[in-house]
Amino acid sequence: MREIEVKARVRRPRQLRAALAAADIRLGKPIVQHDVVYGPPGARGGQHANWLRIRTETAGGGAPRIIFTLKRSVTGQLDSIEHEVVVDNAGELAAIISCLGYTRYSDLTKTRRQGHAGNIALCLDELPGLGTFIEAERLCDEAADPATVTAALWQLLAPFGITPADEVTDGYDVLMRKQQGLA
Repeated sequence: MREIEVKARVRRPRQLRAALAAADIRLGKPIVQHDVVYGPPGARGGQHANWLRIRTETAGGGAPRIIFTLKRSVTGQLDSIEHEVVVDNAGELAAIISCLGYTRYSDLTKTRRQGHAGNIALCLDELPGLGTFIEAERLCDEAADPATVTAALWQLLAPFGITPADEVTDGYDVLMRKQQGLA
C-alpha cells in the first residue's frame, strides 16, 4: 500500500478543531503514540531505504497496542510504500531489528486525534517541543500519481485556512533530530 500525505504546522489549534467540527469532521479521542524509528546503519534519510518503526499506542487508559511498520520513501518523506502489522512484544522486536543491523534513528511521543473526510484521514498531532501539526493522508495503490493526490489533500485543507505556505515536508523524526542538532 502507498501512503501519500501532506503535513502542515497549525498555528491556531483551537480554531482548527472548531472549524473541523463545524464541517462535521469529528476527531477521535486523543491517542498517545510512542514511536521508535530505526534505519540502516549510517542512514540519513533518502529514498528507497527501508525504515522500521515500533509504535506503542495508548488510548484512554486501555492496554497498549504495538504496531510494527516498514516504510520506504517513493518521492519524498511523505510519500511512502508502507506495510504494518500488530505485534505483542516491542522489546523482542527491537532486539530482532538490532540483529538485522538497523540502528535507532529517533524516539518521540505525540498525541494524535484522528478523523476522516471520505477516504482521507486527518490527523491532528501535538508533539512536545515541536508544536501542533495536521496531516491529511490517503492510502492508494502503488501506481498512484502523487501530484494528483497531493493536490486533492491541499484542496480539502484549504477551507480550514491550511495552505501549502504552512507545509512541513519532514517527518516528525527528522524534525526532532533537526531540533536536537543531529540532522
